[in-house]
Amino acid sequence: MTDTCKVLMIFPLFNANSFWNYKEACDLSGARYPAAPLGLITVAALLPKNWEVRLVNRNTEQLGDDDFDWADIVMTGGMLPQRNDALHIIEMCRAANKPVVIGGPDVTSSPALYAAANFQVLGEAEEIMVDFIEAWRRGEREGVFEAPMGKTDVTKSPLPRFDLLKLDQYLHVGVQFSRGCPFSCEFCDIIELYGRVPRTKTNAQVMAELDALYALGYRGHVDF
Repeated sequence: MTDTCKVLMIFPLFNANSFWNYKEACDLSGARYPAAPLGLITVAALLPKNWEVRLVNRNTEQLGDDDFDWADIVMTGGMLPQRNDALHIIEMCRAANKPVVIGGPDVTSSPALYAAANFQVLGEAEEIMVDFIEAWRRGEREGVFEAPMGKTDVTKSPLPRFDLLKLDQYLHVGVQFSRGCPFSCEFCDIIELYGRVPRTKTNAQVMAELDALYALGYRGHVDF
């Protein structure tokens, strides 16, 4: 089997009244959306180097039939305020006869709601992607891949694929330094998803991510 694959990554719409959708601040700065999809571009960096990746952010651009025609597989997922559109994306993939992988915080919390997806990736992707890629190469077209909570060594997390972003569309670009949290805020599920012990990247990793953004010409706000 020739090991090539065209991966269409789709970042779902946030609900209009979501905390994550502060449109007025974007209007003032000429941006289309506040934050870039850091999770998806991190997953993209975990894929084989010879796989092609196309990213469409539904909050900033249109998703077309040509995107589905191009793709061998679709990857999507996100947070609770993106659930409605994530489920809609799964329906679109089914209609287009494209296998769809769903991951991220919401499916990890509520996997039963996403049973229509071909694949579920539950937990942190670094622990899962090798198994998923091997399954895909074997010809499997459905499955559930689950990582133990809070066990990922983030010092082994790859440099995100910042090159997939249209950087001028965003108010800020995120750089992740740590995962996990020692606090117990009643509105937040981070401790349930990533544990109570913060796990941190190295200084060298963070500097490499900043250097990568700089090399791409980015001079805007960076959110840690």
